[in-house]
Amino acid sequence: MSTVLVTGVTGFVGSHVARRLNQLGITPRILVRPTSNRSNLADLQAEIVEGDLGDPASLRAALYGVEQLYHVAGYVSPRPSERARMMISNATGAKNILDAATVAGVSRIVYLGSVTALGASSTPRVWQEGDPYNLGGMGIGYFDSKRAGQRVVDEHMRTGTPVISVYPAYCLGPGDIYLSSSKLVTTFVQGKLPFYTEAGMGFLDVRDVAEAMVLAMQRGRIGARYFLSGHNLTYKQFFDRLATMAGMKPPRFKMPLPVLRLLCSIAEPLTDGAVLSRSLYMALALYYWYDNSLAEKELGWTYRPVEDMLRDSLAWLREAGHI
Repeated sequence: MSTVLVTGVTGFVGSHVARRLNQLGITPRILVRPTSNRSNLADLQAEIVEGDLGDPASLRAALYGVEQLYHVAGYVSPRPSERARMMISNATGAKNILDAATVAGVSRIVYLGSVTALGASSTPRVWQEGDPYNLGGMGIGYFDSKRAGQRVVDEHMRTGTPVISVYPAYCLGPGDIYLSSSKLVTTFVQGKLPFYTEAGMGFLDVRDVAEAMVLAMQRGRIGARYFLSGHNLTYKQFFDRLATMAGMKPPRFKMPLPVLRLLCSIAEPLTDGAVLSRSLYMALALYYWYDNSLAEKELGWTYRPVEDMLRDSLAWLREAGHI
């Protein structure tokens, strides 16, 4: 059996990738920073190696003898003050680990990309492969860092690095200990998000993302990009369904986008993006809808109903004391 390394296992998606590998009888090697919160590792069978994406020597050691790499690690934040950290994690870290994987002779790499590195639509249509990137030049740290990381991946693929990329939209589900995505749900359930916007997002369960990554490793084409959009919903549709599952009334007020943009531009420098931010505005102002068909056709990928995703998300958040 090949040796498998997974990065980002202390986080949301990475923990589910490792868990899915365990279900298939695979005990992966996992890269963990010495200071990371390890609560997501409690139920995993894994070989822990300590290292850091900013430390190339530790990556070379972690990749010794590895044939398959899942690069899941990354960092997301709306705070402008954390721009440098995101660049190091999402761009420099991607370069460091792909450089090390190339030297180590890793035969297959599955890279967890971000749809924010590809683009989104201002109208309610599905974004297509080949549409021009349109999310740059706004000074949003997360978007810029993931775009920089994408350029690293593209350059490695041009030189023959065996990368397969998956691009999930908005992940929900159990185990989001940092509330990296689930903050949207907790904010709504706590009554702090009484509006919706004329825009939309693809929503899918984190366990379905993990399954897609494993399928990409097993069946994916080197160089292919697989979009994982799940359910392409308007925000009105999403909050209506979430309200039904949570036993609440859905939001009735449609926030005008110019008003939201003004509020975010005022609040971001006052709160360092902790309350309202330009990245929040961009998330709520566009349609992040993508085509699942290539993943369905080539990987045999399927995804669960949105109601199952929301039910399990809410149950975990209640159990964890977040709502």
